[in-house]
Amino acid sequence: MKRFLIACLLIVSVCVFDSDSESQEERKIELNAQGILARVDKILEYPRGKIKGLMKHIRPDGSATAISFTGSISQEDYLFTFSSRGRGDQLKVLYNLGGEDIWVYDIHELKLFHKLGVDRFDEILSTNFTYLDLSNADFQSNYTATITGEALVKGYGAYKLVLKPILKGGQYGMITMYVSKDRFIPLRIDYHDRDKAIFKFMTIVKVKENDARILPLRYDMMNIRQGTVTIVSFIDMDESATFSKELFRSEKLGE
Repeated sequence: MKRFLIACLLIVSVCVFDSDSESQEERKIELNAQGILARVDKILEYPRGKIKGLMKHIRPDGSATAISFTGSISQEDYLFTFSSRGRGDQLKVLYNLGGEDIWVYDIHELKLFHKLGVDRFDEILSTNFTYLDLSNADFQSNYTATITGEALVKGYGAYKLVLKPILKGGQYGMITMYVSKDRFIPLRIDYHDRDKAIFKFMTIVKVKENDARILPLRYDMMNIRQGTVTIVSFIDMDESATFSKELFRSEKLGE
């Protein structure tokens, strides 16, 4: 009987030890995944100062719409103005609190909108980019990440991360991200709908090194269901520009 009790205690001890080991391993993997997301967020940060860019939306029949934009970027706030050759300035998009708070001013309609909840997923001027996509709000703060494997993307070894939103109810039910092992560049980001089906994906096509940091210069976003592609390119940057805090107040957008 004594030997039986000792054997039972040993079995229980082994089970508890294995359970603790598995829990520690899961926590280690999750920590590593969140650490990778922190590096991704750092790469995706907009450079401070004045930036100019072009957004080109290409349809399945080959027709395209070109939208130019300028951005005034500070540490926590940034303001974009979108315009086209035919309609001039069309839209002002203000991001406060590091992209968490979104305001949109329709210049032609003279209307101000506060984008909350599902409204953050509205498309910008009928392109494949939503207001949330350009917000650069931290992935690390808004998603929980898990490393689910490895892959080869564009010839680079990459970690495959699955991101699940902390707050439910948005358009993105899940995100799959492929991050290069060497420099943690997000090579491809797949956006899943609420049923977990991929409906669009984004790739970083071009980057440059700037003062020891990696700076993305071109993003391609393809909507699989519509067969459309939106290309966002940054063509000029003035990192010496500074701005008054008044510029980033929502009530000033109509002035």
